[in-house]
Amino acid sequence: MMLPTSLALLGAGLLGHGVARCFLGRGLPVTVYNRTRTKAEDLAARGARLSSSPQEAIGASEILLLCLSDAAAIRQTVFSDPCPPLLSGRTICQMGTIGPEESKEIAALASSFGARYLEAPVLGNAKDVEEGRAQVMIGAVPEDYERWRELLGLLGKLFWIGPVGKAAALKLALNQLIAAETAAFALSLGFVRRSGVPVEPFLDILRESSLYCPTFDKKLSRMRERSFASPNFSVRLLLKDIDLFLANSATLGLRSDSLKGVRTIVREAVESGRADLDYSALVDLVDPLAPAGAKEESQTT
Repeated sequence: MMLPTSLALLGAGLLGHGVARCFLGRGLPVTVYNRTRTKAEDLAARGARLSSSPQEAIGASEILLLCLSDAAAIRQTVFSDPCPPLLSGRTICQMGTIGPEESKEIAALASSFGARYLEAPVLGNAKDVEEGRAQVMIGAVPEDYERWRELLGLLGKLFWIGPVGKAAALKLALNQLIAAETAAFALSLGFVRRSGVPVEPFLDILRESSLYCPTFDKKLSRMRERSFASPNFSVRLLLKDIDLFLANSATLGLRSDSLKGVRTIVREAVESGRADLDYSALVDLVDPLAPAGAKEESQTT
């Protein structure tokens, strides 16, 4: 094992920023490409080299880290001319949330151009990633896991799940819980609020019970204050992941009626202009506040 002498990162969203800052903070050379260059300029101030094109970034890398939004973006950015001939001999590490079959298809595509491929989806926010506290799921053959575990271990705790596709499936299983738990907590919080019950004893009891989930406290202030800017994870990306989960769960013969109900809420949140807000904005749909000047029966918070 050894750290790479050159790496490139495609996609400077929340995940990409966390990954880049983590590696830059450890003195690694990082080349960054983002379709909207201005969104990556803060990384240049930290020492990253900004690339003007995907092919330039690929040419500067031993390993290519993909923090793109979905499989379509990966194909368009990495596997469109003139990039494919540059992939030979390099490793592609896919870090976003895509479907397991999509990951396998991209692995086969990478192999056809002479590149190695592994998946490393991440559970944790950008700060967790930057500070090395994330959970990183690896889908790879053993030799690729061994080759890159020192580098990926800088991001947090590693879990080698199995071959390509297995880590992608696990990440979808985890992300559907984000939707389910957030909608359920918003519903209980709204029920307590509208019933005139103080929120504090509800939370005190919840925290001492087996029903408690840490994300409740992480999203509590956002939900109570209706403050959803600067998202950790957007409503738009949550809807994308729900749709991926539903499509894959159907092929496995699972009943997903409960998630379909949550999807209705998430879709309405997107359609109402909340797509790029933090996913805690679901509370606005589950427990809408009365219009300005209107009176609610109970508003104890």
